[in-house]
Amino acid sequence: MGPVLALQITFLFLPLGNTFVLAFTNASTIGGGSFTGLDNFVEIFSSPVFWEAAGHTGLYVLLAVPAIVCLSLFLAILVNTRMRGTGVVRPILFSPLVMPMAVVALMFQYVLSSDGLVNQVLRGLSIVAEPVPFLTSSRLALLSAILVTIWKSCGLYTLILLAALQNVSRELDEAAELDGASWSRRTWSVTIPQIRGTVVLVAILSAIAALRVFTEPFVLTGGGPGTSSTTVVLYLFSRGISPGTQAGFASAVSLVLFAAVLLVSALGWSISRRSER
Repeated sequence: MGPVLALQITFLFLPLGNTFVLAFTNASTIGGGSFTGLDNFVEIFSSPVFWEAAGHTGLYVLLAVPAIVCLSLFLAILVNTRMRGTGVVRPILFSPLVMPMAVVALMFQYVLSSDGLVNQVLRGLSIVAEPVPFLTSSRLALLSAILVTIWKSCGLYTLILLAALQNVSRELDEAAELDGASWSRRTWSVTIPQIRGTVVLVAILSAIAALRVFTEPFVLTGGGPGTSSTTVVLYLFSRGISPGTQAGFASAVSLVLFAAVLLVSALGWSISRRSER
């Protein structure tokens, strides 16, 4: 217990406490700084760039979370059925789990580039005449990053939902089958209600991950073109680490993000409690 507590204090509580302190100063990453009160938070909420990044992050959550939940649930149900070929599908489906996100992002950077695999296929099939600017268009850059997040995340959440499906009552499913219910009807009315809590958990986890997204837009587009794919964490990084050195301001941004994560967690917990009643 002692070593574990020491590690938590060193790598969790001390950095968290330091962040709270720095958020109310004008400290830089090279040291120094003085108490400035709420000035950092005033600057944050009056910054158009921050609100643009917050909008991108909100869009990330709204698009990525439903897609991840629905696709993961569909794949988990599909893999859980006794169909021919599921033994081959499982290792392919779960292979993204062992790949670091940075590697995945670099792979998709090649696949989605102007001379990448996707554009080569589209032009080869004469679907498009010019390369689609997946990573260089202000309209498509953020959507491309969301696509990478969905591809990477589905394996983990499918595994979580698949584990929940193992505990679904077979008796209820068999009773519904005897009553003449089709497979789709049994799945919607019998199977899914029994794993509702796990579905809500997956939604909460994926929403928190989307709020904290960084690697995908950073590696794929660097937040560009311009700031069209800049998220809150990427904005924090640019102000506090590179190229900026405003540690105090970045700490304040991280506290705002921390509050947003707590809000999403509380909302998800409330929904979960209501669904169990």
